[in-house]
Amino acid sequence: MKTQQHTSLSRRSFLKGTGLGLGALATSAPTFAWQNTIDVHQGVVATATLKNAGLQEQEQLHAQYTTLADTLDLAIRADQQVLIVLGVVTNKPFPYSVDSKLLYASLKHLLAQGINAQQITIAYNSEHDLAQTSSLMVSASKALGKEFAPARFINTRHTQQWETLTLPRALPNVRVLVGAKRADHLIYLGQLTDQHGQPVAPERAIAQTLLAADDLVHYTEQLDGLTKISALNQAVFAKVRLLANNATRFIAATDALSTEEKCVHPGILNISNDMASQAIFARHYLSALQNETKVTARHAQSLVWMQHGSSRDPLTMRLVESALSRSGVALKKVTLG
Repeated sequence: MKTQQHTSLSRRSFLKGTGLGLGALATSAPTFAWQNTIDVHQGVVATATLKNAGLQEQEQLHAQYTTLADTLDLAIRADQQVLIVLGVVTNKPFPYSVDSKLLYASLKHLLAQGINAQQITIAYNSEHDLAQTSSLMVSASKALGKEFAPARFINTRHTQQWETLTLPRALPNVRVLVGAKRADHLIYLGQLTDQHGQPVAPERAIAQTLLAADDLVHYTEQLDGLTKISALNQAVFAKVRLLANNATRFIAATDALSTEEKCVHPGILNISNDMASQAIFARHYLSALQNETKVTARHAQSLVWMQHGSSRDPLTMRLVESALSRSGVALKKVTLG
């Protein structure tokens, strides 16, 4: 067997290749470290309250998901191809994998929009292929009915369905999942944090699922900047129409210097139509709940936050709003029903 050697791209080469280094290279300043700037984008974050600590039945979550998704006006037409990207997938059910109720709700909503089951593909990255008895497969079968087929699930860890993208300025080429290249829209389903308690960056999770691992290794230190490469953005990231998270888990240190698994406000459904808006919300939402809010008002950002239903925990909502405001986020809150 031939041994492959991978060399990560240097920061300088990456900046030159993506056109991001206009000032950063000249000054040796960290990328995007400009002060007194305001990020204005059109993204919206929407949340809904879930009963029973996030463990409500499929139809209840489906109703909440539909309300929020319809509010965001995703503009997915009936004749278009949709690729659903699943975040963490293991041989264990939620919360160790993406919530199967979330997949059910997403599929039912797409069908209601006029999308045929044949136009929907589901991609995930896992060491083991999903069994037909897994909660994710069962939920998909319930949602799609007679149109369900296991072949709609693609484990990109084992697939050979790749198409090579030639990148500009001598950047290493990257293979993209054929289904992602052909899709008109991407929907990401995941969790707010990973198993270590760190906020999940959807663009990283999407990249690790839809881009070939052997090629992605060249960009290990630049994963957050892949969305800035025009060819990759057009092929993958610009197609993201919806990001959705149900209850999440994280590992928190205890006074006994050990760790225990805790659930962060499991009664919330969080969706967004914009990765930048989602990142702002997730970062400050989690920091508020962990009482680690920091004042960073020198870098202002805007965020539209829609809330549906009465909160199970008004104090938590006020904490999050306070954290966002103190961190320099211009917050516009909208109440839905």
